[in-house]
Amino acid sequence: MKILLPFLLALSLFAKEMRAVLAVQWFPSVCKVERYRECRKPLPFWLSNFTLHGLWPKGREYCKVSARQKILDKRGRWDKIPLKLSPQLQELLYTYMPGSLSGLHNHEWVKHGSCYGDPEIYFLDSIALVSQLNDSPVRQFFLDHRGKIVQTYKIRRVFDKAFGKGAGKRVKFICKRGYLTEMRINLKGEISSRTPLADLILKAPRTRRGCSRGRIAR
Repeated sequence: MKILLPFLLALSLFAKEMRAVLAVQWFPSVCKVERYRECRKPLPFWLSNFTLHGLWPKGREYCKVSARQKILDKRGRWDKIPLKLSPQLQELLYTYMPGSLSGLHNHEWVKHGSCYGDPEIYFLDSIALVSQLNDSPVRQFFLDHRGKIVQTYKIRRVFDKAFGKGAGKRVKFICKRGYLTEMRINLKGEISSRTPLADLILKAPRTRRGCSRGRIAR
């Protein structure tokens, strides 16, 4: 996997100026409140890293997709949505996006990625951004506080230290049944697999904090 990632990231060469939201999940918390089949036998990576929910261009959905694809998406028939990806990218998605086993990537592509560009570039850029977050002190904070209830303003402070003053105010927290399941990070700028995540966060508008506290599951 470490060999594949740099090769695939090199394919993403075209930066796109936009506003977007990067939605990442803490999968152990997700599995405390959902009954996804991916939770039955989770990969070790999913239990100790942030995973991809989606990259959502702001204010744009379902760009140039067929009526049939849109209907299939809205009905949750994601497995019926045609999307051809390279075997290498499929392997990366399996690691970084647990929901891809249930067709989440098809949904994310039709609803959001279709407004972004080529599907390979869309997912490569998304994975690259999540990788940067996993390489930051934010992930270590989650690992250090597994099993504990954490006030989310403290996570915002970690974002400030990791990505620059004010970065934390660009992050919204999603909790369900007391568990911190997701973070939605505002981005703005030229997004590519090589763009520093800090640059994108600090240029973005602020957002509400969302839930004030939540448990970080083991």
